Amino acid sequence: MYIYDYTLQHFHLLYPKATALSINYGIGGDSKISIKKYEGSFFEKKRPRPQQVFWKEWRGEKLPFFFEEDDQTELITYHPDGSASINYDIIAGAFYLLSGWQEYYGPERDRFHRYTYKASVQARYNFITKPVVNYYFEMLREVMERVHGVDLQHDHWGNNGMATCLTCDVDRLHSAWRVAGKQLLFHAKAFDLTKLLLQKAVGRDAWDNLPEVMATAEKYGARATFFFLSSNQRYNGHPNADHDLTKLRYQHLMQKVSDRGHEVALHGSFGTANDLVQLKSDRGKLAQQAQGNRFHYLCYQPETTPQVLQQSNLHYDSTLGFSEHFGFRNSFCHPFFPFDFQNRRAHTFVELPLMLMDATLYDINFMHLAPREALKKVQPMLQEVDKFRGLLTLLWHNENYSRYNEYAVPKGEPGWREVLEKILQQLKASGSAFYTCAEAANSVKAGCNQ
Repeated sequence: MYIYDYTLQHFHLLYPKATALSINYGIGGDSKISIKKYEGSFFEKKRPRPQQVFWKEWRGEKLPFFFEEDDQTELITYHPDGSASINYDIIAGAFYLLSGWQEYYGPERDRFHRYTYKASVQARYNFITKPVVNYYFEMLREVMERVHGVDLQHDHWGNNGMATCLTCDVDRLHSAWRVAGKQLLFHAKAFDLTKLLLQKAVGRDAWDNLPEVMATAEKYGARATFFFLSSNQRYNGHPNADHDLTKLRYQHLMQKVSDRGHEVALHGSFGTANDLVQLKSDRGKLAQQAQGNRFHYLCYQPETTPQVLQQSNLHYDSTLGFSEHFGFRNSFCHPFFPFDFQNRRAHTFVELPLMLMDATLYDINFMHLAPREALKKVQPMLQEVDKFRGLLTLLWHNENYSRYNEYAVPKGEPGWREVLEKILQQLKASGSAFYTCAEAANSVKAGCNQ
């Protein structure tokens, strides 16, 4: 029953009025709505991925269905007596995607021990930008409304639409002269290089720009969440912060962020995804008691990290997104409670899935897109979040609020800050609400207690 319980818990988060309505899951029961139950051994054998996927069309969308042997059956049957049957196991399918089953049991890891995007079913069947779990839930909602004659829609964010969390990972405040300077030198932009070096020489690196980040957020009515990286020590050769957060200057900087109404959160340094003691030590270096976390380099090991987060007493995490591609890592565009595989129930901390990161778009190891191309490619994903009144969590590093970027922008292209501003303009025009991550997580927990 853990599959059913975990899935329905999240369905009811989206549609709380549905808690009064029953479902027959499998054979038996007296409900007017039945959902076919998968009876095979996939979950017992702990396989990471189903052997086959069938595609069915629903409301003009082609959706993947797992654990089925017959793809000819109609998706939904409405019976003359007013009852209805969903003929594919959308409960098990939703659980498989939302729980991260493939990551927990799949062996594929990269050099940072992260589950790889290329191994995922989302990559294999090309549905990373389609929140399939939301479609399953929407299907069930529609059946319930038709059979029972009720309206189950729910306003999550106070605007009858979607919401946005604008976030910034503060990794580097003093490296523009070296990182961006190398790019300018390579492209023989002597004038820009001179300006960059002079700015550094007078005491303020071009990436030491958090007031500019806050002003940009405020321009669109948003308050940003800043994830501060507490360690400045290299870890197995990999860099953490380029500054010492314990120094008074940075303690004052965090206080200024908080005083302006933005959120100070924790950016767990390398190694903390598996080390509760180190994670708590990192948290203790912040100027305020952080409510949430995002791990540096999006390091997240499914076997251990959720337990570390559960024991940390943090209210939320916002790590779960693929570095290699924007979209929906768990095929869901709302916050959720990660699955506890050891105890077969939901954890109590909230996951705010990361859907869009600037580095994903431009990094030569990831999608390596030009700015205009990137802006066009993210549009379908933004439309999906809006369609389901979801929560868009996006990450733009402070480096990319500067005109001096990590990688040179092709001639004639807008800068990455301009890309972000175009996205924010679009979100504001569509009526998106803006939340800090803590506000979004607290809203989810408050909904559980209603």
